[in-house]
Parts: sequence; C-alpha cells; structure tokens
Amino acid sequence: AWNPATDMQITAKYSAADLEGKERCKAALQRAFRLPQRKRVPLLGFTGRLVKQKGLDIILKAYGLLNADVQLVFLGMGERRYAEALAGLAVAAPDRIGVELHFTDRMEHRLMAGADIFLMPSEYEPCGLTQMRAQRYGTVPVGRRVGGIADTVEDGVTGFLFDGYAPSAFEEAAFRALARYQDRAAWTEMMTCGMGRDFGWERSVRLYQDQYRRLLEAP
Repeated sequence: AWNPATDMQITAKYSAADLEGKERCKAALQRAFRLPQRKRVPLLGFTGRLVKQKGLDIILKAYGLLNADVQLVFLGMGERRYAEALAGLAVAAPDRIGVELHFTDRMEHRLMAGADIFLMPSEYEPCGLTQMRAQRYGTVPVGRRVGGIADTVEDGVTGFLFDGYAPSAFEEAAFRALARYQDRAAWTEMMTCGMGRDFGWERSVRLYQDQYRRLLEAP
C-alpha cells in the first residue's frame, strides 16, 4: 500500500534507483494546494490529526520557519482551534502555505510522494507510522526524538531529530534539513538511504527470534 514504485494513488511512480517521478509528484502537490510551481523551493508537508499530540502548537509558533522561503502544506482534520489557525496562515500567505482540512487517503499518498520534508514534531508518539512512510517515499522527516520516531529515524542519516518540545528546538532541526537540502548530492543520498530502510514485520520477526534464542541459550 505504501510503496512509491507501485502506488496507484500518486501522480508518477518512482524508486530509489529512479527519482524522476518524485519531481512530477511535487509539481502535482503544488497544483493541488494552489501553490506556485517552484521546482527547487523546499516543500514541507504535514499530515495527521490536528491535535496537540502532533506538535501543532510548536509548528504554529515557529515563526522563522513559517516566514522562510519555503512552501508548506497541511492535511488533516481535528480540533477547530488548529484548523482555524492553519487556515489563517494559508490566507495570509497563499503563495507559500496550503491547507486541506478534508482528509482523504489519496491526498495523504500524494502529499507523502510530493513533499521534500515531512514534519512530525510530536509531543509524544508511542509508535508512529508516518515517519516510516515518509522515509519510504524519500520525504525526509524532521521529528522529535520520542517513541517510535526515535526508533525509526536516524538523525543526520535518514532524517533530522530534536529533543525539546519547543519552537526553537523544532526550528533548529528544520533549518538543518533546509541547509542539507541545498546540497543536492547529499540530499539525494539521504533520500535513498531512507528509502532503503526495512521497517517490515519480516525484519521485526527476525529480531524477536534472535532475542528468544539468546534467552534460551543463557545459563
């Protein structure tokens, strides 16, 4: 269901060996959110429930990032206060910020395929699936070092992590990502590294089996 090489819901299929389709997905996402077609501008995406847990409080106070030369797209449904705040941002900066408050599975796939960077500054995250999906789609995650995000994103290798639940800490990680984005070779290497990570149950089963064997062999 979540494989850019076979995904029927995205504009163009692509893989780590051939990333050309991701550029077409980015252009399609910009059109869908009525943003200017800027090929090289960093496109940051957020999709999820619009609730405190997902870190919207610190996103909305990250004024440096919100006013930077980037494009941001938000997809989700949830609490009215967050929906209204995001809608206000889109009205104030329609050429840089797009918001869709009607969540659909198809649009989530399109966002994951088209964005360059995925924002996941969660207050807490017991597991989290979207940071794994983002890596599979070559969309580099910027996330807080909690729960499943800490388990599945390697800072500086497949994404960017931060610790403090504060706008300043979030922005520091986001701007590290934006700096890396300017180095196209380094960015491509990070994308493909994330796309090659194995988060499947087959790998998890092997790890469980190894652990059980060590316990059985112990005195």
